[in-house]
Amino acid sequence: MAGGIWFAASGDTSSGADGEKTPQARILSEIPTPKVGKDPVRVEGLWTTDRHFVKAGVKKVTGYPLAGGAAQWEISLGGEICWTTPHVTPDGLTPVLFHGGDRDNPVCTQIGLLDLRQGTLRWQHEVTGEYGHRVMFDEVTVGGGTVAAGGSDGGAAWSLDGAALWKPEEDAECRDVGYGGGAGLVAVRHCGDISTPTVDVQTLDPKTRQVRSTYQVAKGIEYLHVLSTAPLVLGIEDERKQSTGVTDLLAIDDGAARATVRSTIGVGGDRYEVDCQPSVVESCTGLAVSKGADAAFLATEQDVDAATRNEVVALALGTGKEAGRTPGSPDANLRVLGLDADGSVLAYQETTLGGDGGAVWRIDPRSHRKTPLLRNGPEGRDTEASFEAGGQVHYARGRLYLGQELISDPDEPTERNGPLAIVIGVP
Repeated sequence: MAGGIWFAASGDTSSGADGEKTPQARILSEIPTPKVGKDPVRVEGLWTTDRHFVKAGVKKVTGYPLAGGAAQWEISLGGEICWTTPHVTPDGLTPVLFHGGDRDNPVCTQIGLLDLRQGTLRWQHEVTGEYGHRVMFDEVTVGGGTVAAGGSDGGAAWSLDGAALWKPEEDAECRDVGYGGGAGLVAVRHCGDISTPTVDVQTLDPKTRQVRSTYQVAKGIEYLHVLSTAPLVLGIEDERKQSTGVTDLLAIDDGAARATVRSTIGVGGDRYEVDCQPSVVESCTGLAVSKGADAAFLATEQDVDAATRNEVVALALGTGKEAGRTPGSPDANLRVLGLDADGSVLAYQETTLGGDGGAVWRIDPRSHRKTPLLRNGPEGRDTEASFEAGGQVHYARGRLYLGQELISDPDEPTERNGPLAIVIGVP
């Protein structure tokens, strides 16, 4: 399932900083939301390949042309989606966790590997414990060519061809509660008492689970998130600091068997917009980690009285100090999306109250100079804004993709749902 900055005067499509004209875009395609009933249904999952825009729906995943349009393929799943990851292998493979079991007792036990280029389910597995029960998982990812799923019962992993690599050990002292993927594979382990565990982070050989490096987390820290595996950056929630959410970023040197902290960067106190689910290891959005710049990029919290609504700040991983700022717009919030293929930071400028559509910018990770990539026209503003409360945002190949994560039918019969997903681009 692990997303700035800008310059946009109302009604103006120029960048305001370098004289470049922002490409004027509009909504190219809308995917309708299916009827599901009053109970929320998870439809998390949004990816692109060189061929398709792919959106998770109700117990299925569907591929569309990159500019939107009629579905080109559909993968049917046996149950509702529980978790996805933004990580996709170079050949278009990504895992998904979904419900299994009987209809009256659906649980998150099924791991499947999707082929987003071919529109197929490569394989589907579940894990049976030593006592015959189905092992439940909380999340799944892919890193270093290995699919890994973790949860309170422990972790399991498979190769991309579906061969089992490891699974939870019954009554083990330590449990892999989750993994960070991407370039490498990192496990977060809880050891001892399940209610007050000690926590460590292991950098793994993704093929064998041999431990290459271990970082022992300070006592009292239970919620921990992997923000990047290369370089290794963690987000911790230190309740002793009387702040909710992630309070610190830890840049970790995992080059030796005993990992050490390069820097500790305080980000608590509602200073930055980082969104993480407390008990899920790989769940944070709203930031980017650049290996080339050796920095983390975060958007500051909104300040309606400031010259710009918020900014994107670069924080050096080696020193923990601020390395640069990119100012935003006076009337729209910025969200960091991640990095593009060249290592630049991508940021999404949300719609404005005055009626302008959103925009996408590229930020140079060293000079912090911003370049406009796309600006949506005002006629699509309301539809676009419907995704800002909790939708997924993805930019690729000149187009902006927005998708819902949870859907349910409206409370009133006269109300209608907005789209499940939209594609914004230059006609």
